[in-house]
Amino acid sequence: METTSNLHHDSANLNDSTPPNQPAGEASSSHEPGQPQSPKPLMGTIRSAMRQAATDAREAADRAVPKVKSAAEDAVYWMAYGVSFAAVFQWHVAKHLAPDCLKAGNRDGVKKGRESAEEWMAKRSQTEEQHSGLTVAVAAASSGQSTGSPA
Repeated sequence: METTSNLHHDSANLNDSTPPNQPAGEASSSHEPGQPQSPKPLMGTIRSAMRQAATDAREAADRAVPKVKSAAEDAVYWMAYGVSFAAVFQWHVAKHLAPDCLKAGNRDGVKKGRESAEEWMAKRSQTEEQHSGLTVAVAAASSGQSTGSPA
């Protein structure tokens, strides 16, 4: 007999449309069975989820930025350290291991290279001045004015 009453009780629960967390006597006021659900609560839920996602993303970025910045600063420091170390180490080793004739040749080569670069730059600036003067003369000649110098 007890088995029959359990079956009757279970079938009564199947016909009940109240949610499991709601007491059996209360009816759901937000959604009646057989009626379409209103889009308003759905949009509110989506909006709330998007706001929460944006807040979470902002907080994650705020936590990550100092770590990334620190890593970038460390990388720049060690790169500068390595370049400086290599340049100075190489120069000092070469300076102390090189024979005197090689040192003298380097000194003379640096001196001559500097002189040649200065001469080339002076010659280039003179050429630029001549071109700018020629440009002015050509512009004046094309406008019908005379510069006073033979063409």
